[in-house]
Amino acid sequence: MSSKLLSAYIYGLFIFWMLVALLFAVSFTLPVWLFGGDPRWAFQVVVRFFWRLFLKTSPVIGKVTIHNSHNLNTIQPAVYVASHQSSIDFVLLGSIIENFVTISNHPISDLPIFLKIPRLVGVYYMEKHNPNAAITVFNKLSNALQRNINVFIFPEGTRNYSGELLPFQKGAFRLAVDNQLPLIPVIIDGTGKIVTKGSNVAKTLTRTDIDVTFLDPLYPEKEESVRSLMRRVKEAMQTEVTENFS
Repeated sequence: MSSKLLSAYIYGLFIFWMLVALLFAVSFTLPVWLFGGDPRWAFQVVVRFFWRLFLKTSPVIGKVTIHNSHNLNTIQPAVYVASHQSSIDFVLLGSIIENFVTISNHPISDLPIFLKIPRLVGVYYMEKHNPNAAITVFNKLSNALQRNINVFIFPEGTRNYSGELLPFQKGAFRLAVDNQLPLIPVIIDGTGKIVTKGSNVAKTLTRTDIDVTFLDPLYPEKEESVRSLMRRVKEAMQTEVTENFS
């Protein structure tokens, strides 16, 4: 099977699982909403389950190993900041981190045809190079943290396959400082071997293992600046990448 045919199959598989997820999610979310619960939480619980099914049934995704799981879902709320290699990373983290909101700069997440379903999953669209949009979205993320909901963000802002982390954007660190909440650094390794940057075509025809490492949480110090916290977190992440990046 060629890479293009395999990629088409994988995307078809993903769409299939998401359609099934939608049916189950609506059935589960409506009663929760009617009884005054959080529809985003209910919808996301179902979608996360089917994301895990997709990862397990994908022909190119092998074993997913989580390192330092004691740092995962034990502090809530928290801001998770992750390295970024592939479009798989979003689904991967979303399947692991419980009760979250996040951002996407991909316009597909804001198309009317999707009936705002990304919002129900917990995804906010942020238009690139639009400061006003960024302020609006980060205010929503801050409100979520105040409601005990986790946030995960890729601070590099784009996919990166090298052993050197790209410059970080400040948003996640501003959230942590303003709300005095811990940042949990996350290193993803292996997804960059599966999908090519700038393309959705699979790079491999065989199953590739993925490692996800959750580093110890880092707390903002008293009166610490956003830039100082960002530097500390990046140093911790770069050390992990340098020592273990394949």
